[in-house]
Amino acid sequence: MEFGKGAVRLAFSFTAAFGLIHAACAAPAPYPSRPIQLIVGFAPGGAADTMARAVAEEMSKSLGQPVVVDNRSGASGNIATQAALAAAPDGYSVIFAAIHLATNPSMIGVPYNPRTDLAMVGQMTSVPVFMLAAASSPYRSAADVIAASRRLDGGLKVGSGGIGTSSHLALELLKRAEHMPALHIPYRGGTPALQGLMSGEVDVMFDLGSGTLKSYIDAGKVRPLAVMQASAVSGVKAPPAPAAGLPKETYIRSWQGLAVKAGTPPAVIDKLHAALNAAMRQPAVQARAQAMGMEPTASATPADFQKLYLEELARWSAFIKAANIKPQ
Repeated sequence: MEFGKGAVRLAFSFTAAFGLIHAACAAPAPYPSRPIQLIVGFAPGGAADTMARAVAEEMSKSLGQPVVVDNRSGASGNIATQAALAAAPDGYSVIFAAIHLATNPSMIGVPYNPRTDLAMVGQMTSVPVFMLAAASSPYRSAADVIAASRRLDGGLKVGSGGIGTSSHLALELLKRAEHMPALHIPYRGGTPALQGLMSGEVDVMFDLGSGTLKSYIDAGKVRPLAVMQASAVSGVKAPPAPAAGLPKETYIRSWQGLAVKAGTPPAVIDKLHAALNAAMRQPAVQARAQAMGMEPTASATPADFQKLYLEELARWSAFIKAANIKPQ
């Protein structure tokens, strides 16, 4: 009888030990245990790609795993977003987030719910939008542009980086707020639009802060007339902010950050957020952003960036519908 009880106890001990070993083997490795993919919806060499690579390099140091940039351009960044959302919500597929995530749902339609399928990790920059004229232009302020456009039948010719871009939205905000006529001339990107401005194809244009734009401003080839936000921009030969004359309804500022698929564990999001903020504190990363006319802007928590995103989504969804902006 005693032998039988001992055998049972021994068998139980073996079973318990095996269970502990099995549980230890089945437990997931601490995050991250392999390289992380940062999916960027824009081509290599542009402002988004440059910023993503600067941040990825520093995040790799904090996380102890490579953060590898994967460029998947096309469909206004939507190809990259869908690729990330098709992956598991485990923090190994990270989305380069920007204002296109707030405008795409209304502009081109998306096969996901932007309010529930995306989880923001953290902001990295704010990107100012400038009103610009050629160096030879007679216009020296936003007031000059508004007055001249009102005097012309159909208004001035105003360039942008394309339908539905921040540069186009800036024009529409100004038109509606100031009851200003204008002829919108969309280009395939900010650089072609700048060339059109300097050649006289358009009278004025709006463009996001970038290394290309900053080089043109610094060289005196284009003249900034206004920055479409309440504060001036450091590091750029910029004009007074529109608080000097334009209503708040004209303000627009793009942004950049990181996002993941909803359902990603909060602990993973927090770890990515901490690594992102550590990267943005690096002087070299801040200098890279400022060299492109951007403003380093970290969010205190992932929830803060999520709040900003949902506010931007609501604002631009309503505005695009009200202004009847349609993709070409």
